[in-house]
Amino acid sequence: MQEELEKALNWAMNNLKAEYVELRYENLKKNNLELKDGTFTTFAGKVQEGIAIRILTDGAWGFSSTNRIENLRQAIEEAYKLAKATAQAKKEKIQLADIKPHEDFVKSKMKIKPKEVSIEEKVEHMRELEKLLKEDRSIKSTQIRYEDASGEKILLTNEGTNIRWDVNYIVQYIWATGKRGDKLAAGRDSIGTVDYGWEIFKDEQPNEKVAQRVLRKLHSQLEGVAPKRGEFPIVAGPIVVGIIAHEALGHLAEADLTINSPFKDLMGKEIAPEYVTMSERYVDGGFGNDRYDDEGVPFKNINIIKDGVLNEIMLNREYAHKWNMEPNGHARAENYTYPPIIRMRNTIFEPKDWSFEEMIEDIKFGYYVVDFRGGQAQLNSAFQVGVQEGYIIENGEITKSIRDTSISGIAIDALKKITAVGKDFGIETGFCGKGQTAFVSSGGPHMRFDGGIIIG
Repeated sequence: MQEELEKALNWAMNNLKAEYVELRYENLKKNNLELKDGTFTTFAGKVQEGIAIRILTDGAWGFSSTNRIENLRQAIEEAYKLAKATAQAKKEKIQLADIKPHEDFVKSKMKIKPKEVSIEEKVEHMRELEKLLKEDRSIKSTQIRYEDASGEKILLTNEGTNIRWDVNYIVQYIWATGKRGDKLAAGRDSIGTVDYGWEIFKDEQPNEKVAQRVLRKLHSQLEGVAPKRGEFPIVAGPIVVGIIAHEALGHLAEADLTINSPFKDLMGKEIAPEYVTMSERYVDGGFGNDRYDDEGVPFKNINIIKDGVLNEIMLNREYAHKWNMEPNGHARAENYTYPPIIRMRNTIFEPKDWSFEEMIEDIKFGYYVVDFRGGQAQLNSAFQVGVQEGYIIENGEITKSIRDTSISGIAIDALKKITAVGKDFGIETGFCGKGQTAFVSSGGPHMRFDGGIIIG
């Protein structure tokens, strides 16, 4: 395939008056399994193969894609014509920040790739997990979804970028519902990995540990009490801290959205206490980890908030030129049918030096929110997040669990109310939608908010 792509690129360079030509090929073999209450409702394997073509000419983009290699030259011409047509009506011409072209092979870090595991072992893994969940009498229904992929991706550009990836990933998602008396509850759990292979289910995330985690979330709701509505001291666990970082703040720092967000006028200004730093970076086990983005730009660690100051934003080459900044590797496409856009990878708050016990010891009454279920955020940083595991804090102690509640607030205001940042660290992996889906992680340490968040 490499040879065919190079021939097509050379043809484009010799026959089209384009400023930039990008060919992105992928060939993935995927497996999708879904087990619902003892029955496999989905049992599918498929090959996803195709090429994305993106062309910049006369200051405008043209994009096309094809899953037929023999139609590649035709698809290139189509993208070129679209760019030429768009350019006629475009007032502001697109320019790209300069980068150093890279030639590289990105090897998978997985010890056991999903393609090396038999379908029988995957089925047994899911059945065992379902059995462990259903041993609990309160469980009424379970749904387990599993997806994996193995294959390759190639990126070629007329600037000399030539990168090939050994692509592998694994996703597992659980939705369980339970009942006790007249109380109903539901819990979710997700695992996504690009760096750890099938070994993750033997080492870090064995079925017993996952089942215990899901059941803990369910029981905390079934045994929980309704919380008081109001603004109280809140200690947020790493997963809730992560959803605030990602949903309420991270999207504001994606350059294509920054322009319409409060962050536009806050660059270089203090927006949080000096002990608060929020990053977009490589994280061990992060679902957004990669060496390069889909424009061939190396992924760089950035501090969105550094020591309380709004410091950096996420960029692709187009917006790096607009903002007169260095590209930092955040152009990502869901697959070959989409052009790359600015996306998060692993968005986290950095740890400091508080212990959990120190955070709660002087709280007479407040809440400890551990995990979320569903939520939404706006570009003004307003957020509302359902709580699927939370507890009451009374006189410095964790007491009863809570149920049927959510937290809400304006994240930019809540940042100013952070009074303690923990020394621990945790992440959750999942998906982010922005017209197309991306693998992401979010997290951080435990953090204490003395205001800025309403519960109930």
